[in-house]
Amino acid sequence: MNIESDINFGPRLKKQRISKGFSQAELSKTIGISPSYLNLIESGKRKIPLSLLIKAADKLDLSIKDFSTESSKRLLSDVMDVLSNEIFDDLKITNHDTSDFIGSNPNIAKALLTINDSFKSFKEDMQNRLETMDVNANQIEKPTRLPVEIVSDILQENKNYFHDLEVSSENLRKEIGLETGPNIGSGSKLSLYLKEKHGIEVKIVTINEDEKIVKRFDEKSKIFYLSEMLTYTSRNFHLASQVAYLEANDVINKVIKDNNVESEEVEPLLKLSLLNYYAAAFMMPYNDFLKSAKLHKYDVEILMHHYACSFEQVTHRLTNLQRLGNEGVPFHFLKTDIAGNVSKRFSLSGIHIPRHGGSCPRWNVYTAFLNPGKIHPQISKMPDGRVYFCIARAFEKGIEKHGMPKSFVSIGLGCDMKYAKDLIYSEGIDLNNKKLQMPIGVSCRICPRVECQQRAFPPIDKELKLDIKYRGTSPYVTI
Repeated sequence: MNIESDINFGPRLKKQRISKGFSQAELSKTIGISPSYLNLIESGKRKIPLSLLIKAADKLDLSIKDFSTESSKRLLSDVMDVLSNEIFDDLKITNHDTSDFIGSNPNIAKALLTINDSFKSFKEDMQNRLETMDVNANQIEKPTRLPVEIVSDILQENKNYFHDLEVSSENLRKEIGLETGPNIGSGSKLSLYLKEKHGIEVKIVTINEDEKIVKRFDEKSKIFYLSEMLTYTSRNFHLASQVAYLEANDVINKVIKDNNVESEEVEPLLKLSLLNYYAAAFMMPYNDFLKSAKLHKYDVEILMHHYACSFEQVTHRLTNLQRLGNEGVPFHFLKTDIAGNVSKRFSLSGIHIPRHGGSCPRWNVYTAFLNPGKIHPQISKMPDGRVYFCIARAFEKGIEKHGMPKSFVSIGLGCDMKYAKDLIYSEGIDLNNKKLQMPIGVSCRICPRVECQQRAFPPIDKELKLDIKYRGTSPYVTI
């Protein structure tokens, strides 16, 4: 595990040491260093080696995963995103201040995010209430608590990999009689299994019968309804999800329990996510899928045809490949609409994805909307100097019918630059040419690229001093 980070862990160790009743002399003797060296670490003047951190964490009952670069940087990015709000402008909070605060008080930082989520939820709920009152004063929706963010954090903490679900889905696939490889005829086999094992009939609903339905399970009559307007890949996925609903209830409930989920709002959303995870694992079995991905250099379109799955299903499945000792490329994944609303986000690559949207318009996941249907590769360079190789594709989503409003989404998939050579999309691109690196940021308020032509807001950590007689590439260039 990599712990090299801008986060100062010393104050956190000091706080826990004091709460456990250890003096510096006692703890330093236990972990084999001098009291003076421990004092330097706790004051933030020395970085702590991993071997020493493990000893100290064990003695102080701290979880070592709380000190990982990924979790700490993600927390730092999320808090900086919150503090970038213009209401904090007068406080002149610097990135260094934020880093020190998180190093000393990670739980308070998480509490700040929770408060921010609740605040945003409150604002959205008030807007919903006002809009609803305009239509019908007696019908006001129940306020939400942003359960989607809680579920996203749970997936991130588990690296989007759930071993028990993988094993269960593989065993069920064998029981149903699906061969490893192309999912030819999987839909009919799943329908037959539902009929023979559970007495459930699959019925295709025509648009004349119900034009709004996508799927519905009638437990009383034991009929599973699917719209005829669904694509072949979507129909198969819903069938697999229904099988998971019937067969994997116990193993999914165990995952929910292990993650200490008790909220009545969060639990059903997490369960839905895990049902979809199970369905994806069922349609794209781990070992065979990873082998095919490596063989074809992560060519998403080949994998789509091979497993009869959609672009979104395949790219999302690629983020699950984190089985210990048999890992795939650690990807980040992002799904957004044309207005920048992020509905799915996950990162193993180390890149920071804004918690509430508002990301960088230079990122290819947004520019892909200009040419939908095409896969757009990009070498993306973050302000911290890290470079990523990303692909993105925008496409139409939803029921295809004349007169139906069109919905477009964009999927972004990427990895650290060191894995770019493993992806077919890097072929023909000079990966060493720094001129091809597109400078992007997390969001305008915390991006230091002052002269960016697409800057929408001034950076939070720089004093705004403008010359009204001069205009550069950005209106926020300071003098």
